[in-house]
Amino acid sequence: MNWKKYAPIPYWQGILVALLLACLFTLKSYLRLKYFNELEYFKLGRTLGVHTVNYLLWALLLPLLNYFFERFPIHDSPWRTKGIALALSLTICFFHEFTSSLMLAIPANWLGYYPLGDDNMAYIIRGLRIAVPDRFLEYWIIYAILTAMRMQRKFRNKELELVKVENQLSSARLNALRLQLQPHFLFNTLNTISSLMEINVNAAQKVVSRLGGLLRFVLDKDERNFIPLREELEFVRNYLDIEQTRFNDRLSVQYDIDDATQEIWVPHLILQPLVENAIKHGFSNRSNDGKIEVITRKLDDKVEMVIRDDGCGTDLSPEELLRAGIGLSNVKKRLELLYGETAEMEITTRPEEGFSVCILLPIKRPEA
Repeated sequence: MNWKKYAPIPYWQGILVALLLACLFTLKSYLRLKYFNELEYFKLGRTLGVHTVNYLLWALLLPLLNYFFERFPIHDSPWRTKGIALALSLTICFFHEFTSSLMLAIPANWLGYYPLGDDNMAYIIRGLRIAVPDRFLEYWIIYAILTAMRMQRKFRNKELELVKVENQLSSARLNALRLQLQPHFLFNTLNTISSLMEINVNAAQKVVSRLGGLLRFVLDKDERNFIPLREELEFVRNYLDIEQTRFNDRLSVQYDIDDATQEIWVPHLILQPLVENAIKHGFSNRSNDGKIEVITRKLDDKVEMVIRDDGCGTDLSPEELLRAGIGLSNVKKRLELLYGETAEMEITTRPEEGFSVCILLPIKRPEA
């Protein structure tokens, strides 16, 4: 058996705990006898020796005990397993008490305190029926402690696995968003470039340059979930510049960027679905001019990001919008995945009064 695998704690820690318990129970015996005015019966060396041997032996047996606890658990197990566990506990308790008695008797014999003869062995055997119940209680206390440690370890491992899965899921959604962006956006942009080549080559070159920067951002980035807001805003500018050209400058964009937010790290591609939503639902179906506002602010230990349009709006509730809109629901789910309950996303809209999405995030450090 691999002892290190089943040792719940390093041996030195087990020995240290055993020595501390021996001192504690020796002090308890002293105080009890002092309270009853029976200190003449208190023998420091013997009392300390008995407790030290008792708890040291339990410390040395910890890997074996842990192995049996895992092999024959009491909870959620058939009665056969419970019976084996009970039989093992009694066997170990008898073994522990008999061995600890010998560990005390042999040095006592060597030092001449009392001989290790038949009478002494008979005394040890008779004492088993008195001492084994105490060892039995100690055995199941150790069982409870090791089981709690094992459950805590499993819970912590599950948490780590969950975090790993959540990160993988977040990366998968980010990659899906990248793939979703390319065919949806490229088709319209290439049509714009084709049209401009006939009437305004300089404008076509400008769109090609913007498109190149945008695709480089999408395709060349690693799988980080977070980037500086400065980079996210650069992507949004390229995106909106292309859309402004496509709509013959009927679309105006207003930026209100707090310089203090530039280096704050935010989820990668968190604003693109909101900007796309503003163009698709707030502007593309209108014949008149439209405006989109991109606002960022630093509020103490949080960053606020707002995407607002002056489009037609809607009378749907935020809950209905999240159910109906893939882009909005993806943003909401990503925020929940990355921030839990510490992120806020507020949707404000009314018919003919435009559409606004406000995201409030705790400030992330670059190593996130």
